[in-house]
Amino acid sequence: MSTHTQKDHKKPMPSSSKVATEQFRNGVTMFKAPNANARALIISEPFWGTVVSWYNLYGPLYMVALGVSKTQVGLITAVGLTIQVFAALVGGHLSDHWGRKRTMQLADAIGWVIPSIIWLTARSTTHFLIAAAMNGLFHAAVPAWGCLLVEDTKPEERQPIYAMVQMMFVGSGLLVPVGGLMVRRWGMITGGRIIYASGLIMILCALGIRQWGVRESSIGENILGESVDNSPQKALGEFATSLRLLRESPTIFILFLVQTLAMFSASIRNTYGALYMTDTMGLGLSAAIIALIPAATSATMIVVLILLVPRLGPNQTNWGLRAGALGFTLGNLALLMAPPGLMIFPLISAICTGFGSAVLDPIRQASLANAIPDRSRAKINSVIAVFTLVATIPAGPIAGLLYTLSPRLPFAVALALHLFIQILIVRLIRTWDPESEHQ
Repeated sequence: MSTHTQKDHKKPMPSSSKVATEQFRNGVTMFKAPNANARALIISEPFWGTVVSWYNLYGPLYMVALGVSKTQVGLITAVGLTIQVFAALVGGHLSDHWGRKRTMQLADAIGWVIPSIIWLTARSTTHFLIAAAMNGLFHAAVPAWGCLLVEDTKPEERQPIYAMVQMMFVGSGLLVPVGGLMVRRWGMITGGRIIYASGLIMILCALGIRQWGVRESSIGENILGESVDNSPQKALGEFATSLRLLRESPTIFILFLVQTLAMFSASIRNTYGALYMTDTMGLGLSAAIIALIPAATSATMIVVLILLVPRLGPNQTNWGLRAGALGFTLGNLALLMAPPGLMIFPLISAICTGFGSAVLDPIRQASLANAIPDRSRAKINSVIAVFTLVATIPAGPIAGLLYTLSPRLPFAVALALHLFIQILIVRLIRTWDPESEHQ
């Protein structure tokens, strides 16, 4: 007995390289999609991620270079969000009556292909308004996409799916510096047009992958077969029922509030972040160098998603929510405190934001998906999207007004919102048992 114990004590500890290798393997195993729909949607994410990263970073600078005022940039953003509200309002209804796949493909084709062509050839503010309105129609695809991603999967499989989507989407942010090289080589206008032309090609590739790899979910087929009454009155009744379920479930309601406030803050950052970093009244950095910001965010997220997120099971959900929210708060604080001309603070902000997004978003999305009944998912996703977008519409105009007073004010508002998100998460954790979702 004592000899065996001594041998156990003498057993060598695994090396740090072996531990890292094993953790990497665990991460890769976690990120294996459980069904064909999830695999196809995940494979298409890098294309969407590159397009969205390029458009978000350089879109406002491209508009300003073509004569759009900084206040008008916020108004154009509000127009797009307003259309997104109406698109999201019908998205859940169309998903049940047209089918998830058909709704997703048609809405994304109209909402991304046509606007990209307009942006590519834009000459005036009117062109950007039209493009923003058309782009808003893509949000009709969001409820359908959310259903296809997780339907026909077990609840415990959904957090890894969202984590993989997150990694593939943000991993494409490593290509954002390519856009910076285009701008540096050809200038903001010509470089911007090349970015939109490249984005159009990527969108067509993503749509092709999904058309080939995605099939209607079994739940979608059942609901589609049962659908008879497509009247507006029926749709409004379904919307009211979904709204009541949202209001009566504390878990769904708090997660909805967290998502809404986070989206409001993201709208501020996406609309005015690049302008703030390049404005002489802001940080005064070059348009080419700020391409490193989304790349740093993406790199951080990839590391966290591979090495940390696989370890966050149901028992660590509460910790993940708190830590992720703290990352966003510190990221906004670093950007707000950044002195002019120094790149280090925006990089710190990008790293903190990347950590927060990698940890918080998959847990929040999976928890919300697990809390929603399967047959109500499309319509409740639609309700959540509608109210989130309605609350976010003022973000652009408000941020634009604050920006004219001081370039730092919009980011002070974003910081305050993330502090409030932390309070909401603490309240959720006090009354919530995440393990019950997996039973």
